Amino acid sequence: MDDMKDYGQIEFIFKKPQNFEGCTLLNGWHGIGECGFISMSHLVDNLKAERIGFIITNNIPQFITIKNEKITFPFEIYRKDDLVVVLPIFEPIKSEHLAFTKTLVEWSIDEKFKQSILIGGLDRRLKDENEIKAIYTQAFKEKRPEVEIPILDEGLYVTGPLAYMLMFYELNDFPSVALLPYAERSRPDPIAASVAVSAINSVLNIEINVQELLEEAERIEKEIESLLQASKTRKETDVDSDKGMFV
Repeated sequence: MDDMKDYGQIEFIFKKPQNFEGCTLLNGWHGIGECGFISMSHLVDNLKAERIGFIITNNIPQFITIKNEKITFPFEIYRKDDLVVVLPIFEPIKSEHLAFTKTLVEWSIDEKFKQSILIGGLDRRLKDENEIKAIYTQAFKEKRPEVEIPILDEGLYVTGPLAYMLMFYELNDFPSVALLPYAERSRPDPIAASVAVSAINSVLNIEINVQELLEEAERIEKEIESLLQASKTRKETDVDSDKGMFV
């Protein structure tokens, strides 16, 4: 590797030096309906983004798999032009959530990204007439007033890594938005992920095809269930693991 950014507990390792100034960071977690992970995976595949680097932590999950004849890492970084996707194949262990998310925010600010788009999910049982809600940092609202996705209702809460990232972006006056489609809590939900991708299209004025998500919903659900089972196996041996689902 030609480039590494060391933040103590967290390292960003790249195949070659990168200039991220003016880029948009995209990130999604394994929350309700797996919307974040499914939408980010679809984005990477549809854009034919290049895997440019990896994130290594002190307690990185001890799992790999194979995709496109390459070893996949738990935390990967992809890039297509000015779009950079941080793809967590697995979540960090619960005890690393704070350090991981705080460092990811710090790194994106240090590297002069211009904005971040985060993906989560909302329990479909709470759905109103909208398909998606959003949470904006104040800096995002000021810089992107044209984005008019309805804001999350008061009284509903975001938890887990996504909540941490929103906190730290707000504290640093950084433009960030979390897109939260309504999704099935009990299973992976590619349909909800397609709503998230459509919202990304609107925010970024790009055209990522979402039809594949709808057509391949069954295959995607099986792949995600396999990842969830591997993650469950890891968590059963981790006394500090989280037993719930994150927004």
